[in-house]
Amino acid sequence: MVIEIEVPKTHTCIARCKGGKTETGDLFDYQGPYDCRISSVILQGNKRCVFGCLGQGHCASVCPEGAIIISANRLPVIDPGKCKACGTCIKECPRQVLELIPRTHLVYLACRSLDRGEPVKNVCTVGCDACGTCVQVCPYQDAIRMLDNLPVMDFTKCTSCGICHKKCPTTSLIDRAPARPHAIISSQCDGCGECLKVCQFEAIKGEAGKRHNIIKENCNGCGRCFEVCPIKVITMMGALGYANKNG
Repeated sequence: MVIEIEVPKTHTCIARCKGGKTETGDLFDYQGPYDCRISSVILQGNKRCVFGCLGQGHCASVCPEGAIIISANRLPVIDPGKCKACGTCIKECPRQVLELIPRTHLVYLACRSLDRGEPVKNVCTVGCDACGTCVQVCPYQDAIRMLDNLPVMDFTKCTSCGICHKKCPTTSLIDRAPARPHAIISSQCDGCGECLKVCQFEAIKGEAGKRHNIIKENCNGCGRCFEVCPIKVITMMGALGYANKNG
Protein backbone atom coordinates (compact mmCIF):
# COMPACT_ATOMS: atom_id res chain seq x y z
CA MET A 1 0.00 0.00 0.00
CA VAL A 2 1.35 3.42 -0.97
CA ILE A 3 1.05 6.05 1.75
CA GLU A 4 0.32 9.49 0.36
CA ILE A 5 1.46 12.62 2.20
CA GLU A 6 -0.89 15.48 1.48
CA VAL A 7 0.47 18.94 2.24
CA PRO A 8 -0.32 22.38 0.87
CA LYS A 9 1.97 23.67 -1.90
CA THR A 10 2.90 26.45 0.47
CA HIS A 11 5.38 24.03 2.09
CA THR A 12 8.92 23.00 1.23
CA CYS A 13 11.22 20.23 2.40
CA ILE A 14 14.16 20.83 4.73
CA ALA A 15 16.88 18.58 6.15
CA ARG A 16 16.79 18.29 9.93
CA CYS A 17 20.51 17.58 10.19
CA LYS A 18 23.73 19.63 9.96
CA GLY A 19 26.03 16.78 10.91
CA GLY A 20 27.94 15.93 7.78
CA LYS A 21 31.21 14.01 7.60
CA THR A 22 33.07 17.05 8.97
CA GLU A 23 30.83 17.59 12.01
CA THR A 24 29.93 14.00 12.84
CA GLY A 25 32.26 11.60 11.13
CA ASP A 26 31.88 7.88 10.55
CA LEU A 27 31.95 4.82 12.76
CA PHE A 28 33.39 2.78 9.91
CA ASP A 29 34.29 3.09 6.25
CA TYR A 30 31.10 2.25 4.40
CA GLN A 31 31.79 0.84 0.95
CA GLY A 32 28.54 -0.06 -0.65
CA PRO A 33 25.72 1.28 -2.83
CA TYR A 34 24.83 4.94 -2.37
CA ASP A 35 21.61 4.02 -0.65
CA CYS A 36 20.78 5.13 2.89
CA ARG A 37 18.39 2.21 3.36
CA ILE A 38 21.20 -0.29 2.85
CA SER A 39 23.64 1.71 4.96
CA SER A 40 21.13 1.95 7.82
CA VAL A 41 20.91 -1.83 8.33
CA ILE A 42 24.66 -2.22 8.83
CA LEU A 43 25.29 -1.55 12.51
CA GLN A 44 22.51 1.07 12.34
CA GLY A 45 24.46 3.07 9.76
CA ASN A 46 27.96 4.41 9.28
CA LYS A 47 27.45 7.80 10.97
CA ARG A 48 28.56 8.28 14.59
CA CYS A 49 25.22 9.91 15.36
CA VAL A 50 22.49 7.28 15.19
CA PHE A 51 19.87 9.97 14.54
CA GLY A 52 21.62 11.94 11.79
CA CYS A 53 21.55 11.91 8.00
CA LEU A 54 23.52 9.02 6.52
CA GLY A 55 24.41 11.07 3.47
CA GLN A 56 24.28 8.30 0.90
CA GLY A 57 21.91 10.27 -1.33
CA HIS A 58 18.84 8.06 -1.56
CA CYS A 59 16.63 11.15 -1.16
CA ALA A 60 18.29 12.78 -4.17
CA SER A 61 17.80 9.68 -6.30
CA VAL A 62 14.06 9.41 -5.56
CA CYS A 63 13.15 13.11 -5.80
CA PRO A 64 10.96 13.41 -8.92
CA GLU A 65 11.78 17.10 -9.32
CA GLY A 66 15.57 16.85 -9.03
CA ALA A 67 15.35 19.29 -6.12
CA ILE A 68 17.97 17.55 -3.94
CA ILE A 69 21.71 17.27 -4.35
CA ILE A 70 24.22 15.79 -1.90
CA SER A 71 26.96 18.17 -0.86
CA ALA A 72 30.64 17.31 -0.57
CA ASN A 73 30.01 17.15 3.18
CA ARG A 74 27.46 14.38 2.57
CA LEU A 75 24.33 16.31 3.42
CA PRO A 76 21.22 16.93 1.30
CA VAL A 77 20.85 20.44 -0.13
CA ILE A 78 17.28 21.14 -1.15
CA ASP A 79 16.29 23.75 -3.71
CA PRO A 80 12.92 25.21 -2.57
CA GLY A 81 12.42 26.59 -6.07
CA LYS A 82 12.19 23.03 -7.40
CA CYS A 83 10.69 21.26 -4.39
CA LYS A 84 6.97 20.55 -4.84
CA ALA A 85 6.50 19.19 -1.30
CA CYS A 86 5.37 15.84 -2.67
CA GLY A 87 6.77 13.97 0.35
CA THR A 88 8.53 11.24 -1.65
CA CYS A 89 11.92 11.80 -0.02
CA ILE A 90 10.33 11.90 3.43
CA LYS A 91 8.74 8.49 2.95
CA GLU A 92 12.02 7.02 1.69
CA CYS A 93 14.39 8.43 4.33
CA PRO A 94 15.28 5.70 6.87
CA ARG A 95 16.46 8.26 9.44
CA GLN A 96 13.43 10.55 9.09
CA VAL A 97 15.60 13.66 8.89
CA LEU A 98 13.53 15.25 6.11
CA GLU A 99 10.51 17.35 6.96
CA LEU A 100 8.04 19.74 5.36
CA ILE A 101 7.74 23.24 6.76
CA PRO A 102 5.90 26.36 5.53
CA ARG A 103 7.87 28.12 2.79
CA THR A 104 7.52 31.41 4.65
CA HIS A 105 9.09 29.99 7.80
CA LEU A 106 12.75 30.96 7.95
CA VAL A 107 14.11 29.36 11.13
CA TYR A 108 14.15 25.67 11.95
CA LEU A 109 16.08 23.14 14.03
CA ALA A 110 18.51 21.03 12.02
CA CYS A 111 18.84 18.13 14.44
CA ARG A 112 16.90 14.97 15.25
CA SER A 113 18.93 13.65 18.17
CA LEU A 114 16.90 12.48 21.15
CA ASP A 115 19.98 12.51 23.39
CA ARG A 116 21.07 15.47 25.48
CA GLY A 117 24.27 16.92 26.84
CA GLU A 118 27.57 15.07 26.48
CA PRO A 119 26.24 12.12 24.43
CA VAL A 120 25.34 14.63 21.71
CA LYS A 121 28.60 16.58 21.93
CA ASN A 122 30.61 13.36 21.76
CA VAL A 123 29.29 12.49 18.30
CA CYS A 124 28.46 15.84 16.66
CA THR A 125 29.85 19.36 16.89
CA VAL A 126 26.60 21.00 15.76
CA GLY A 127 23.99 18.75 17.38
CA CYS A 128 21.27 20.10 19.67
CA ASP A 129 22.19 19.18 23.25
CA ALA A 130 18.79 20.16 24.70
CA CYS A 131 20.21 23.11 26.63
CA GLY A 132 16.90 24.97 26.31
CA THR A 133 18.45 28.34 25.43
CA CYS A 134 16.09 28.78 22.48
CA VAL A 135 13.06 28.32 24.74
CA GLN A 136 14.43 30.82 27.24
CA VAL A 137 15.20 33.59 24.73
CA CYS A 138 12.07 33.21 22.59
CA PRO A 139 9.86 36.26 23.17
CA TYR A 140 6.66 34.54 22.01
CA GLN A 141 4.82 32.37 24.51
CA ASP A 142 4.85 28.66 23.65
CA ALA A 143 6.35 29.29 20.21
CA ILE A 144 9.11 26.83 21.20
CA ARG A 145 8.77 23.99 23.68
CA MET A 146 10.98 21.08 24.61
CA LEU A 147 9.77 17.61 23.65
CA ASP A 148 11.93 14.47 23.87
CA ASN A 149 15.07 16.61 24.33
CA LEU A 150 14.36 18.63 21.20
CA PRO A 151 12.92 22.14 20.82
CA VAL A 152 9.70 21.98 18.82
CA MET A 153 8.50 25.10 17.01
CA ASP A 154 4.85 26.05 16.72
CA PHE A 155 4.78 27.66 13.29
CA THR A 156 1.50 29.41 14.10
CA LYS A 157 3.22 31.31 16.93
CA CYS A 158 6.81 31.57 15.75
CA THR A 159 7.55 34.72 13.70
CA SER A 160 10.98 33.60 12.44
CA CYS A 161 12.48 36.57 14.28
CA GLY A 162 15.83 34.76 14.36
CA ILE A 163 16.62 35.37 18.04
CA CYS A 164 16.86 31.66 18.83
CA HIS A 165 19.17 31.13 15.87
CA LYS A 166 21.51 33.89 17.01
CA LYS A 167 21.53 32.71 20.64
CA CYS A 168 21.89 28.96 19.97
CA PRO A 169 25.25 27.89 21.48
CA THR A 170 25.50 24.80 19.27
CA THR A 171 24.46 26.50 15.98
CA SER A 172 21.97 23.70 15.42
CA LEU A 173 19.27 26.18 14.36
CA ILE A 174 19.25 27.35 10.76
CA ASP A 175 18.09 30.72 9.46
CA ARG A 176 17.12 30.62 5.78
CA ALA A 177 17.04 34.41 5.42
CA PRO A 178 20.09 35.55 3.41
CA ALA A 179 19.73 39.05 4.83
CA ARG A 180 17.72 40.63 7.60
CA PRO A 181 16.55 44.23 8.06
CA HIS A 182 17.79 46.61 10.71
CA ALA A 183 15.87 49.02 12.89
CA ILE A 184 15.90 52.80 12.61
CA ILE A 185 14.57 55.13 15.32
CA SER A 186 13.22 58.49 14.14
CA SER A 187 13.94 61.84 15.74
CA GLN A 188 10.45 61.76 17.28
CA CYS A 189 11.55 59.14 19.81
CA ASP A 190 10.68 60.26 23.34
CA GLY A 191 13.17 57.93 25.03
CA CYS A 192 10.59 55.83 26.86
CA GLY A 193 12.97 52.86 26.85
CA GLU A 194 10.50 50.13 25.91
CA CYS A 195 12.74 49.10 23.02
CA LEU A 196 15.71 48.74 25.35
CA LYS A 197 13.79 46.26 27.49
CA VAL A 198 13.20 43.79 24.66
CA CYS A 199 16.45 44.05 22.70
CA GLN A 200 18.62 40.99 23.39
CA PHE A 201 21.59 42.14 21.32
CA GLU A 202 22.64 45.44 22.91
CA ALA A 203 21.70 47.12 19.66
CA ILE A 204 19.97 50.15 21.21
CA LYS A 205 21.50 52.93 23.25
CA GLY A 206 20.14 56.13 24.72
CA GLU A 207 19.28 57.98 27.90
CA ALA A 208 15.84 57.99 29.46
CA GLY A 209 13.72 60.78 28.03
CA LYS A 210 16.03 61.32 25.06
CA ARG A 211 16.06 59.90 21.54
CA HIS A 212 17.48 56.40 21.36
CA ASN A 213 19.68 55.13 18.54
CA ILE A 214 20.35 51.79 16.87
CA ILE A 215 23.82 50.23 16.77
CA LYS A 216 23.41 48.79 13.29
CA GLU A 217 26.17 46.20 13.50
CA ASN A 218 24.53 44.70 16.60
CA CYS A 219 20.97 44.69 15.26
CA ASN A 220 19.62 41.22 14.47
CA GLY A 221 16.59 42.55 12.60
CA CYS A 222 14.21 40.60 14.81
CA GLY A 223 11.73 43.49 14.95
CA ARG A 224 10.97 43.28 18.65
CA CYS A 225 11.67 46.99 19.18
CA PHE A 226 9.33 47.79 16.30
CA GLU A 227 6.60 45.69 17.88
CA VAL A 228 6.75 47.28 21.32
CA CYS A 229 7.33 50.94 20.44
CA PRO A 230 4.23 52.69 21.87
CA ILE A 231 4.45 55.73 19.56
CA LYS A 232 5.55 53.82 16.42
CA VAL A 233 8.72 55.77 15.67
CA ILE A 234 10.77 52.65 14.83
CA THR A 235 10.92 51.29 11.30
CA MET A 236 12.63 48.21 9.87
CA MET A 237 14.84 48.97 6.88
CA GLY A 238 15.68 46.36 4.27
CA ALA A 239 13.52 43.55 2.96
CA LEU A 240 13.55 40.23 4.76
CA GLY A 241 14.53 37.81 2.01
CA TYR A 242 14.43 34.06 1.61
CA ALA A 243 17.32 31.72 0.94
CA ASN A 244 17.44 29.76 -2.30
CA LYS A 245 18.82 26.70 -0.56
CA ASN A 246 18.50 24.96 2.78
CA GLY A 247 21.29 23.95 5.13
